[in-house]
Amino acid sequence: MNHEELQRITALPDYLPSPQVEKELASLLRSFRHGMPDAQEKLLMMEALAQLADRQWQTFEILPHAARKRLSAFAIGVWERRSLASTALLISIIRTLGLADALAFATSLDPQTLDTIIAAELREALAEFGDTVGNPYTQIKQR
Repeated sequence: MNHEELQRITALPDYLPSPQVEKELASLLRSFRHGMPDAQEKLLMMEALAQLADRQWQTFEILPHAARKRLSAFAIGVWERRSLASTALLISIIRTLGLADALAFATSLDPQTLDTIIAAELREALAEFGDTVGNPYTQIKQR
């Protein structure tokens, strides 16, 4: 993942058909298999995933369980636990894709191993999403 690839993803239309979003997500997942990314590349991957998550959300379709499990593992794999920016992206991605596994993992970490502000952000996300994390459209349905 590099800046040019992130710019390409950012330039995609806000709405993409589900098959195209799934193709882009699969491509991003494949990019993670090419060695261990450094902290800067991980942040680029998180930003790219956040962009694609927004486009997926616009389809108003919940991803299949298997896809959400893979994306949860990817998001956790590229999350920089010491970075507030990376944590904010993770929470946004969890919300828009319904990544219950990623939320469960992040909130299961010992808060003593995290910066205070990051632990607080994760606690707030857990309190906000609660049992509805698996359905990113819950807030819409409640209105």
